[in-house]
Amino acid sequence: MTTPRYSIVIPTYRRGDELAECLESVCVLDYPKDAIEVIVIDNGGEQNTRSAAQPFAGRLALRYLVNARNLGYGFSVNRGIVESAGDRMLLLNDDARPSPDLLKECDRLLESDPTIGCVGCRVIEQGYQNFGTDIGQVRDDGIVLGNFDVDCGDPIEVEHVYGFCYVFTREAVRRTGLCDRTLLAQPYSSGNCIETDQCLSIREAGLKVVYDPRMVARHLAKPRPDMSEVSLKWHLNMIRNTIYLYLKHFGLFGKRGAALRLTFTKHVGVLSALRRPTRSNVAYVAMSLRGRASAYSHYLKFLVGPRVDALDAFRRECAADDRSTGSLEVAAAARPRSS
Repeated sequence: MTTPRYSIVIPTYRRGDELAECLESVCVLDYPKDAIEVIVIDNGGEQNTRSAAQPFAGRLALRYLVNARNLGYGFSVNRGIVESAGDRMLLLNDDARPSPDLLKECDRLLESDPTIGCVGCRVIEQGYQNFGTDIGQVRDDGIVLGNFDVDCGDPIEVEHVYGFCYVFTREAVRRTGLCDRTLLAQPYSSGNCIETDQCLSIREAGLKVVYDPRMVARHLAKPRPDMSEVSLKWHLNMIRNTIYLYLKHFGLFGKRGAALRLTFTKHVGVLSALRRPTRSNVAYVAMSLRGRASAYSHYLKFLVGPRVDALDAFRRECAADDRSTGSLEVAAAARPRSS
């Protein structure tokens, strides 16, 4: 079996209909199917959605791996990386629908510049909100700026990309390791900032991160079954992960002291609790303080090590803990013919 050009990694959790539609969009990619492998990582345990993928086993080189319990989005991303064989990896949320020419456009870009380590695409998403004019910047004021629906014409270098659909190279993984396992890829983390952290690490390793508006994907932005995006838990992750991101990559004083300003001025909630000391306002303050303390404790853990982002270490942990259920793997008997 030849090494595939692209490994398409699809994390999923109890969204069978969305997964089936996603796999159908992969089937209609205008790209040779024998140059693609698809790896679905399901966090659903015994309540997995393998049946939704079964009809595609004869159309794609498909592997369906089930984590015995919900180990979080970041774990699934990392498992997809270590299970993949492709020179390039397309990370695809199950509610993403890439355009048919996405991989061909990505080929053109990556072949034009071997120093590119990560490529993000332009999103079509109902209700997507813009802020400012820049694209893909981690700003001094603590705002992680997207604007990834903007058609700027040609590819541009950015600091980060939109994590619902993006490509990174095997060389980028070789230089940076897995997604951050100190915090962002832990089971208790929502996954907020995980792709931004990966992009910043790729840039720090000497490779470029590029936004290509000619690569287009639709994002349905479906609600997550495991965590409401209006819950206190979600906001805790947003606060903790953002502060940790700035601390890890810029320290206390980099980006004009952005980490310190985030710590003391953003989403604290004290004034609201003092004006209206309701149970919900007090709970928000307690949550925000907990998030800040957690960000700094994880940052100290990151500083003192040991680093745990190496691929081999992750493989050994998976094997030792028996975190997968091998009987739930789907593998096509034969690789599909080119299309």
